[in-house]
Amino acid sequence: MTSQAQTRARLARPDAAPKSLPRTQGLLAAGRVIANLTRLAPYQPYFIAATVGCLVAGYGLLYRSRRMACTDGQVCARPLSNRIVISGLIVATILVIGALAFDALAPLIL
Repeated sequence: MTSQAQTRARLARPDAAPKSLPRTQGLLAAGRVIANLTRLAPYQPYFIAATVGCLVAGYGLLYRSRRMACTDGQVCARPLSNRIVISGLIVATILVIGALAFDALAPLIL
């Protein structure tokens, strides 16, 4: 057993600490995050519903903005912004479908 004086002396010297301590702390922090996320597993259907709702709202806003008449100088008059929104929605949809499909297909693959 070490005495309190030895413990204080060891803590006072930062160079005496092991070099792998930050990596170990990082791994432990990552483990804590995953453990906390697994506690949210019962709420997964609610998260899926919220995600699908947000995607539907995004596509709805995109459809509504296409129907609006735009004048010069407005944001909707620039096709570049619409392309960015469309590509973002498509990428988000692909990611959500991929995540849901992986959740369903992982037992078959692994």
